[in-house]
Amino acid sequence: MLYKDKQWYQRRVRARLLFSLSQAMALLIQRNFDVADVILKEVGAILENAEQSGLALTSTEILSLKVFHHVLQVSEYIWQGLIKSARQGLKQLHSCYKQLTQLDANNVASTNNSAEMFQWMNTQQLFLLVYVVSVMHALQQGYTDKAESYAKKALHLIDKQRTYNNDTLLSSYQLILLEQLVLTHLLKGSTSGAIKELQKCTAVYQKHHHTLKHHRASLHTALGLYAMALPDALDNALAQFNAALKYTTEPEQVSFIKLNSAIVHIKQNLPPEQLNSLLESIEPGKMPNKCHSLKASSYCIQGLAALVEGRMKDAKSKLRETLVMANKADLNKLTSCAFVLLGDIFLKMDNHRDAIEMVRSAHDIANRIPDAGLQVWSAELLSNLYTCTGDQARAQEYETVRAKLCASAATEVETTVNSPEHCLLQWLDSEFPPSSMSMV
Repeated sequence: MLYKDKQWYQRRVRARLLFSLSQAMALLIQRNFDVADVILKEVGAILENAEQSGLALTSTEILSLKVFHHVLQVSEYIWQGLIKSARQGLKQLHSCYKQLTQLDANNVASTNNSAEMFQWMNTQQLFLLVYVVSVMHALQQGYTDKAESYAKKALHLIDKQRTYNNDTLLSSYQLILLEQLVLTHLLKGSTSGAIKELQKCTAVYQKHHHTLKHHRASLHTALGLYAMALPDALDNALAQFNAALKYTTEPEQVSFIKLNSAIVHIKQNLPPEQLNSLLESIEPGKMPNKCHSLKASSYCIQGLAALVEGRMKDAKSKLRETLVMANKADLNKLTSCAFVLLGDIFLKMDNHRDAIEMVRSAHDIANRIPDAGLQVWSAELLSNLYTCTGDQARAQEYETVRAKLCASAATEVETTVNSPEHCLLQWLDSEFPPSSMSMV
């Protein structure tokens, strides 16, 4: 093959692979997972054997395409809530990106044609995207410390890049990371940390008005979750969730909001007809197609509702289905929730042995990930269980754990509700959050 023909063939192969990956990305955005998955598997097989098959691409081009491919593959699994399935792809993503950053720039084929050297993202943007995907994966697993670490490193990189580049993509990355940090703080019991990150979001909206259109539903949802973590703020939580529903039509986001609204309704002991209507709208079969984590969450909340209503057989059935689905996908928080609820059922049935086994499993997971709410809940149940079995030493041990966690939570809440950022809870209809103007 002549040199010019080889160059033409090399450009043609690269363009075809880029087009296929771009097509897969568009299909994922449309939630057409089946067709996207076929394309990703085909491209993955080509790239996996690229060097052995003599594919006419440089090492840099192959690695760049692999990173693109792994980002899409991991994102597909995260969107579907299949966290365990995403683990291998995430490892490969980190490995490929590390190799890519270490390659000498001279390995890139020289050309004066910018179209030939098209990159879907530059190296710095790619670096941040790898962090964003990693944060989302860690958070869905429930590993809050890991998620927080990744998010803070990425936000530090954004601050550094802002000194010479202030494009809109950085703002989008920043908001996604701040939203994820809000969730990590809430899971760890830091309501004061959560509201400070929410205030940082409003500062970004004030500087970049266009971002509010795409992130407003997420902010209202996060404020609703923040309110759920506070005593006597469940009305605020429902108001925020209802506000969020006005600004989104995305099936996954709508389902997530309704699932959390159902928890608030159960906690508030609202009229049965009101709760039943909501529960019917979030039945497992009505969850977005292919979204494993939302379906598992639906089973868990349906099980919680059945437990509250005293339908023990139905509750056990739904919670066992939750366990099967959560274990399959590595959804640790959901697994812990199901264990503690099953433990509560067995306690009510005076089956102390199985109850202790279930709740200890829940407590171990809650400590490992960690999740403050689940730690308190499981410690309290274990204290009650050991009291029932006459093991006063262990009952006191877990009562001490519960009391310490509750004291810490009370201090957090006092700090939070007295902070100026707390007024964000009142934001429902105005264009910008109330404190953003004065605090930016």
